[in-house]
Amino acid sequence: MNLGGTTANIAQALQGKAAGVQVQQSNFAPGGAMLITIRGGNSINTSNAPLYVVDGFISDNGNLVNPNDIEDIEVLKDASATAIYGSRGGNGVVLITTKKGHGRVSIDADVSNGQQYMTYKPSLLTGDQYTAIQNATAVEDGNPPPFPASFQSANTNWLGAATQNATVSNRSLSISSGDQNSKLYVSGNYLNQLGVLKNTGMERYTARIGTEKKLNDDIKISANFYGASTNENLQSYSGDITAPLFSILTAAPNESVYNPDGTYHFYTAPGNAGNLNALANLLEPTNNLENKLINGNVNLDYQLIKNLTYHLNAGSEYSGTVAGQYTPSTLPAGQANHGIASEQSYYTFRWLVENYFTYTFKINDQHDFTILAGTSNQKDVSESLSASAKGFPTDDFLFYNLSAGSTTNGYGSNKAQSTLTDYFGRVNYAYKDKLLATFTLRDDGSSKFGSHNRFGLFPSGALAYRLADESFIKNLNTFSSLKARVSYGITGNDRIPNYQYLSTFSNWSTVLGPNGPLQIGIEPSTLPNPNLKWESTAQLDAGLDMGFLNDRLTATLDVYRKVTSDLLISIPIGQQYGFSSQLTNGGSIENKGIELGINSTNIRTTDFQWTTSFNIAYSKQKLLSFAPGVSEIDASTANPSGTVSGQQFTKLVPGQELGELYGYVYEGVIKTNETYAPQPNSKPGDPKYADVNGDGKITPADRTYLGNTTPHYTMGFGNTFHYKGIDLGVFFQGAFGYSLYDMNRLVLESTTSTDALNRFVPGVNENTSVPREGYFLSTYGSYVNSRFVENASYVRLKSLTLGYNLPKSLFTRIRHIQGLRIYGEAQNLLTITGYNGTDPEVNVHTSNIGGGLDFAAFPAFRTFAAGIRLSLQ
Repeated sequence: MNLGGTTANIAQALQGKAAGVQVQQSNFAPGGAMLITIRGGNSINTSNAPLYVVDGFISDNGNLVNPNDIEDIEVLKDASATAIYGSRGGNGVVLITTKKGHGRVSIDADVSNGQQYMTYKPSLLTGDQYTAIQNATAVEDGNPPPFPASFQSANTNWLGAATQNATVSNRSLSISSGDQNSKLYVSGNYLNQLGVLKNTGMERYTARIGTEKKLNDDIKISANFYGASTNENLQSYSGDITAPLFSILTAAPNESVYNPDGTYHFYTAPGNAGNLNALANLLEPTNNLENKLINGNVNLDYQLIKNLTYHLNAGSEYSGTVAGQYTPSTLPAGQANHGIASEQSYYTFRWLVENYFTYTFKINDQHDFTILAGTSNQKDVSESLSASAKGFPTDDFLFYNLSAGSTTNGYGSNKAQSTLTDYFGRVNYAYKDKLLATFTLRDDGSSKFGSHNRFGLFPSGALAYRLADESFIKNLNTFSSLKARVSYGITGNDRIPNYQYLSTFSNWSTVLGPNGPLQIGIEPSTLPNPNLKWESTAQLDAGLDMGFLNDRLTATLDVYRKVTSDLLISIPIGQQYGFSSQLTNGGSIENKGIELGINSTNIRTTDFQWTTSFNIAYSKQKLLSFAPGVSEIDASTANPSGTVSGQQFTKLVPGQELGELYGYVYEGVIKTNETYAPQPNSKPGDPKYADVNGDGKITPADRTYLGNTTPHYTMGFGNTFHYKGIDLGVFFQGAFGYSLYDMNRLVLESTTSTDALNRFVPGVNENTSVPREGYFLSTYGSYVNSRFVENASYVRLKSLTLGYNLPKSLFTRIRHIQGLRIYGEAQNLLTITGYNGTDPEVNVHTSNIGGGLDFAAFPAFRTFAAGIRLSLQ
C-alpha cells in the first residue's frame, strides 16, 4: 500500500474502504481527530475506538503511523477474529503491517505539495446591512437603535480576514533491501500543513526502522522502531462560543479590524460585552502543542522441536505531550493581567510482553490441528503536570518562564497506572482443508476492577466450510470459490478511568475562622464500587465469501448482531452518600447490520486494466435496557451565546439509538392577528411549535425525536484504471440515513447571516419561516427544534488521482534510476448533499450520546496536490 500525497493518517486511508467501518471527521483542523467506529458503538461511557496493532505491538497511537510506511491494513470485526486480543479488541481491531525490505538496495523518494481551499462559505451580511438590521430590530423591540446616523460602517469581511488558502507539503524517503535471510527498511517523513484558519497548522517528523533476520532454520528475529515529533498551533475546536470560528462568524461586520494607528480595534456589539475583536483573538494568543512519540518491539520465533514453536513479542511505547498557552498584553484580558501563561505536560508509558507456544500436527493427512497457548502482560503509566501564572514584565517569555509571573494562578499534578494480565488459548482445526474451525478462550485480568471481578472469561468460536469443490456447487457452474462462515464470541471492555472501584481523594481547602489561615486538606472524590466488573459484548456473525469468473469477481456478505451487556454507566444515587452518582454496571445495547463488499477485475489486457471495489453497510443500534435507577441520559449543546445557556438536544431511553436528536417540532412563525391556542402569550414573529401530545399547550412534554445522528448506511465505491504508464484512481464515499443539528445556522440567523434579511417583520415580511429573535426570547419551546435539524446524507468524490510512470527506456543510460512517477491528486473534490452547514461529516460533540452537533467547527476544505516519486536502485 502506498498512499502518499496528502493522506495524513490511518483514518483517512480507511474511510469508505471497508464495509461496516465508519470514519467521521470531528473537525478539519490540521492534525484534527477522526473517529473510527466498527459495527456501531458498544458503549455509553467508555471508548468505542478500535484497537490498533502495528507489527504485533498494541499501540494507542497506531492511527499516527505514516501512511507511506504501510504495507497492508486489515480490519477485524467479528468476535472470533478479535478474540485473540481479548478485552482490548472488543471494539474491533485494525491490524497494520509496515513495509519490510526486499531485493536489492533501493531508495524511494516521494515529494508532494498541495493547496487547500475552504469549502464552508456561509452567506454573511455586509456592514451596512448589519447596521440596518440591528437598528430595525431594536426599534421593533421598543429599544433605541444601537447605531446612530453618525456611525460609520466599516463593511468588514471577518471570515475573509481570518482564513486563507492553505498549503500542505509531504516529503518521504525510504531505503530498503532484503534477501531470503535478511530484510531492512528505513524511512523518514516530513509533513507540514497550514490551516485554512490563520494561526493554525501542524508540522510532523516521523522515522521508522524495520528489520528481520533469519539466523538459521529454527530462529527468526525481527525488530521495529518508530519515532514521531509533532508540533501544532493549537486552537479550541470544542464546539462552543470560545472557539475562534464562533467569534469570527458572529463578529459585527460594521466594525473595523484595526484602528487608524494600526492597533487592533476593540468594540462593543449590541447585546454583548465589550472588547471584541475576533481577528485579534485568533492571531495574538500563543497555543502550542508538542508531542513526542517513541515505540519499539522485538519479536522472536524459535522452533523448539519439530512442529513446536515459541513466540516472544516485547515492546514499549512512550508518548509525551506539552501544551502551552499565552495571552499577551495586546489583548484586553492579557493587558488587564499583564500577560497570562499556562503549561501542561502529559506523559504515558507502556510496556507489553507476550509469550505463546504454537504446536501443529496432522492425523491421517486429513485432520490438521494448530494449538496455541500463551500469556500477555501489559502495564500503562501516565503522569501529568500543570501550572499557570500571570503578571509578566514582558510578553517575550510566552509560557516558557512561569516563574517570571508575579501571581500564580494554579498548579496540579497526577499519576496513575493500570495493568492487564491475560491467559489465552486457541485451537484451529481443518478437515481436508474444507471444514475449518477456530475456538479461542481468554482469561483477562484488569487492575481497573476490584479483586472479586478482576478477571473475565471470554470464549469464542468460528466455523467455515469451503463449498466450491462440492459436486452440487460445481454443477451450478457459477462459483469459482465459495465459503460459508459463522462465528460467535464474547469480548470484554475495561476502558474506564483508573481506580473507579476504590474511594479516591482530592485536595480540599477552607478557612475555619474569621481572617484565619487557609487550611489544606483532602476529601473523597468518588464513591467506591468493589463490585464493578467487565462490560461484555456478545457477537454472532454469519457470512459468505464468493468468487465468480475465476475470482475476477469476488463478494463478501456478512450479517451480524452484537449485544453489549453490563454497561459501565454512572447512575444517580442518594445524596446521603455525599455524591450524586456512582459508576456501576447495568443495561445493554444492541447493534445489528448487513455488510457487502465487492471487488472485480473488469478488464485485464497487456496495456489496459480496470478494477472496481464497492462496499455498502447497513447498521442499526438500539438501547435495550438501562441500569436500575436510570430512566434516561441526556446531552446538552454548548451555549449559543454568552447570555443563553446550553439546552438538551439528545435523549437516550430504551428502544432508541445513541445520539438521537430530541426537541420541538417547528411549524413556522406566529403571524399578525393569528391566535395559536397552545401558545397564548406569543407575539407576532415568535416561533410556532407543534402540540405533539395534543394537550392544548406547548410544554417540554411536546418534545420528540427529530432524527438519528449515526448513519444507517455507509458506502465506498472506487475504480482504478491503468493504461500503459498512466493510472487513474476515482473513489467515492458516502453516508446516508442520518441528520445533524446545525447550530451555526441557529446563531447566524439572528446575528450576521443574510437569513436575517428574511426575518419576520410585522406588516412588512410575514411570509417567512425566519422568526424575529424568538428562539432566545420566546416563552415557549426552545432553540433545539426541527428547523435546525437537517438531513446530512451525502456522496463525496473523496479522492481523484492521476499519475504517469515514465517509461524505463528513458533511463537506460542513467545509472540507478528505476522509475519516476508524476502524479496529481484532489481530495473532497465534489460533495452531493442537501446539508447546508459546515460539512456533512463534521461532529464537534464527540460523546457517545451527544453526536451530530455542527457548531463553530474548523472549516472544511478541498485539497489539490501534485507530486513526484523517484525510485533508485
